[in-house]
Amino acid sequence: MTLGQHHSDEAFVGKELEPRLFEISKKTVNDYFEGLKVDRSVYENIGSEDKLVTPSMVIIDAESISGASFRNNFGNLWMRQEVDFHAPLPTEERLNVSSKVLDIYEWRNRTIVLQESEIFNEKKELLGAMRHHQSYLLDQNSGKVALRKPSEKEGVRKFDVPKGELLEPVSSEIDLEMCGTFFHGNKNYHTDKRASEELGFEEVVVGGKMTISYIGDMLDRTFGERWYNGGKLDVKFTNIVWPGDRVTARGVIADESDSSEGSTEVRVWMEKEDGTVTIVGNAYLSKE
Repeated sequence: MTLGQHHSDEAFVGKELEPRLFEISKKTVNDYFEGLKVDRSVYENIGSEDKLVTPSMVIIDAESISGASFRNNFGNLWMRQEVDFHAPLPTEERLNVSSKVLDIYEWRNRTIVLQESEIFNEKKELLGAMRHHQSYLLDQNSGKVALRKPSEKEGVRKFDVPKGELLEPVSSEIDLEMCGTFFHGNKNYHTDKRASEELGFEEVVVGGKMTISYIGDMLDRTFGERWYNGGKLDVKFTNIVWPGDRVTARGVIADESDSSEGSTEVRVWMEKEDGTVTIVGNAYLSKE
């Protein structure tokens, strides 16, 4: 299938998806904390005394690639994610999500769908915006997905830690039970080996939404309300995380951050115990 051909239920440039409702329940938040196995008590100190702040990365639950994907989803992987935060997300409140396909482009042997989603509260105030880059192998629908070895990838053979002030890292060893909890018990290739094998992978693929959340947790803890009210994140997924991997989210406040203007740039990345980098990117915070 070429980029100029598509089915009505598949992605095409300019396609606007049906608006949908999104509500962050207490279960959603509990699954986040229990699935990641991170301490929730720090969030009690971020918001008001009577309300627990919702972790920033819960915003990605508002995304849906339904209608913005392809019928052939064999070997599909998340390539990149951009998030703009405008205000903290409320729990147990109906939010409205609007989405559209901004672009479809080629990268190596993959076809990438770029989808933008915006989340509004009941007062029609913009709470956040996301741009999700999902990749597809449209020329393959069976067999095994060919994955390049991390050591052979250009640009990530040796990761040099940026200069600057180090953030307190967040580490965890991810197991299959954690994946099931984080994805709310849903059966898919992020939680079930058979479902993963059907898409060409030999093992469960730990979801990008799960791994990026460790970076979000690190930023939540470090910057608090400043992060929730105007932070921006732009990361690329460079290697797959598998159950049994121990990962660490790390960050460095860049030396060239403009302290006179109050703006801050943070270099963020995630690595496995052997040094394999799985996520790399930047976070930005406006003046305090």
